[in-house]
Amino acid sequence: MINTGAIANLLRPGLREIFGESPSYPTQYTQVYKTYQSQKDYEQDQEMKMLGLAQIRAEGAPTALDTMGQRFKTLYIHKTISIGFQITENAIEDNQYKDQFPLQARSLKRSMEQTKEILGASLLNNGFNPLYPLGDGQPLLSTKHPIDTGVVANCPAIPADLNEASLEQAMIAIQQFRDQAGLIQMTSARKLLIPPQLQFVAERLLKSTYSPENANNAVNALANMSMIPDGYTVNQFLTNPDGWFVLTDATNGFKHYQRKAYDTDTFKDFMTDNLIAKATERYSFNCSNFRAIYGSGNLN
Repeated sequence: MINTGAIANLLRPGLREIFGESPSYPTQYTQVYKTYQSQKDYEQDQEMKMLGLAQIRAEGAPTALDTMGQRFKTLYIHKTISIGFQITENAIEDNQYKDQFPLQARSLKRSMEQTKEILGASLLNNGFNPLYPLGDGQPLLSTKHPIDTGVVANCPAIPADLNEASLEQAMIAIQQFRDQAGLIQMTSARKLLIPPQLQFVAERLLKSTYSPENANNAVNALANMSMIPDGYTVNQFLTNPDGWFVLTDATNGFKHYQRKAYDTDTFKDFMTDNLIAKATERYSFNCSNFRAIYGSGNLN
């Protein structure tokens, strides 16, 4: 509760400045997720296995038959996010700096915004953790995503630092992603997503004219071939300083469902005359298609 004791210095004249707010980064989860609206308790995506490779038919032999059917489903369970505050009538009445301290509503919004960023980034921050599986039972980044004909990897077998060789290998792996039937799926890299610690490495890798890691004047193939057309973006809420991610153009990847938009409510308690304010929002984050990302980093 915010009472007169909590804002004692605001009850007397003489303060030169009231501060406490700080600038926020622009919205970052939208660099990863595509937003959809929802009108249900939860949303569900279903992956299907389509026909596999055709087979050579011997003379007089019957055509080989294959099957199609559902495989893994992904749930988007909406969570209600909320925060509020309570301030006494005396604290409101006696505040001498009402024109300089209208920060309560802005603080609610900032708290909700940053919480959303953290929840959006949590899927990546837990991307190598088996305790946070996707619909196929594997973490977001795994060497063992199951398909009907075996497994698909969207991370290296051994975690690799972000460098020219590891990023080139990522480009190759992305182009070799296979669907549930084992057919090669046309997938391309779109954007490199990194924590602040790797921004200087990313700049050199993607924008140097020559290879940034040797003095042989070799062409920078990654830049010259425009392998990552949308460049790189820094996400301040990634917690693994060694973790790096390549977002791809695979469909039905990262989705953010907005069930209830950000909303605020304020009321005055009849018995105490305290002012109570709260903010609420309801949404979910998840990924339906692991092929939407390739990445590396230690378990974090």
